[in-house]
Amino acid sequence: MDSLKKSLITQCNVKFISVGDRPYPISRMQNKDTQYGRSVLCTLSGEEGELLEVYPPRSIELTDEDILEFNCRDQKDLNLLFKAVEEESSMILGVQTHTSP
Repeated sequence: MDSLKKSLITQCNVKFISVGDRPYPISRMQNKDTQYGRSVLCTLSGEEGELLEVYPPRSIELTDEDILEFNCRDQKDLNLLFKAVEEESSMILGVQTHTSP
């Protein structure tokens, strides 16, 4: 019963938000099997401690070893950048380290 309650609470706490033109620190990554095939799922740190889950474009493929190496880091130093586009809600512009200008 506890797993059912946890699942329902998680599903009720989902919010759809619009991302702005700013970098989002990547806190965790994992490979997920979806109805469209295997995809990388990134957990980002949002404002006020929110955790955001996003699927980057399917052209981004990472091995389980690459993801494990990133998730085991003490210092997670990568950001995901989004850029608004007129025809689409947003697109991923790139990845940068926290120390990049």
